[in-house]
Amino acid sequence: MITKEQNINKYCCLYVSDFHLEMILLPFIKNKMDSSKILFFTQKNLYESVQKVLERTNLNLNNKNKILNIKNWNNKKIEIVSNEKDDEYTIIVNGDKEYRDKTISEIKRLKINVKSIVDCYDINNCGLKLNEIKNKYEGVLNTGNL
Repeated sequence: MITKEQNINKYCCLYVSDFHLEMILLPFIKNKMDSSKILFFTQKNLYESVQKVLERTNLNLNNKNKILNIKNWNNKKIEIVSNEKDDEYTIIVNGDKEYRDKTISEIKRLKINVKSIVDCYDINNCGLKLNEIKNKYEGVLNTGNL
């Protein structure tokens, strides 16, 4: 079970392409990576596209490397070792509803201290009701947050 569940900050990110998703997430990730560990769960491999986006940013090399080293841009299984369980985590989940639901269930089984969760939604999915989605969260990440 996720610990301290009542203290989790929940955000959503609405995007139109992988590059757009990454451009929205980069400032958020940069701000969070000093205060919590970031775990990224994605239905598809985003490692190459995030590399391209980072090449075009003005972030310093140290920050670029930290962002590239975030676990799971490439959609591999994440292992949490016992000495990491006390750390605070920011979780980012990108995928369809089934993938997000399954991932949140898996995260709960990890028994880690989750500080923030960001659910990412591709708005090209015709079935999305954006106002209903936005009302479920404390905040919406978008390019206006840059």
